[in-house]
Amino acid sequence: MTITEIAMNMYPFWILGIIMMVITYFSQHRELLRVQWKEVGQWAGFLALVTFLRFFVFYVSDLLGFSEFITGYISGASIIPWQVSLTVFWEDALHAMPVAILARMLGSDKPWKKWVTNAAIGAMMISFGLGHTYQGVIAALALSFYIPFTFKKGQEIGFGTVMLCHMMYDLVTILTVKNFLG
Repeated sequence: MTITEIAMNMYPFWILGIIMMVITYFSQHRELLRVQWKEVGQWAGFLALVTFLRFFVFYVSDLLGFSEFITGYISGASIIPWQVSLTVFWEDALHAMPVAILARMLGSDKPWKKWVTNAAIGAMMISFGLGHTYQGVIAALALSFYIPFTFKKGQEIGFGTVMLCHMMYDLVTILTVKNFLG
């Protein structure tokens, strides 16, 4: 899979993500796009630890003869061009940020707000999970739980922060996998 092939399939989502960010920027919910650099730095430190642990797992699995087992689970990431990791902002912009805006628009005094918000989160979890089935059913199911996490963290630290950290995570993951499977 080349970056051109991915771009041909993904550009509508990238454009929709950018449109959602522009609309949010010019709305009363502008602060949802904030970036908290301290949290981005903490995330970078955490990613360094995760990367070290990944190297360790790959090394030990190779020594113990389990490298094919590990390779089978991560081979999907190895076909993704690293540049695509810089475009994953759209996932946060289209799956979690609209639900945060919806929750704000419903107000805090509505007794049914929690039900509507949770239904919207559930719908977005299904959408996000289905978009990741190429990684396997178990991975797609696990990844669907990224949406409630992002919904909460985006409101706490800003969706700009979440988007940057998401891009960093995917970039480090893809480069780590390519380093071992490349």
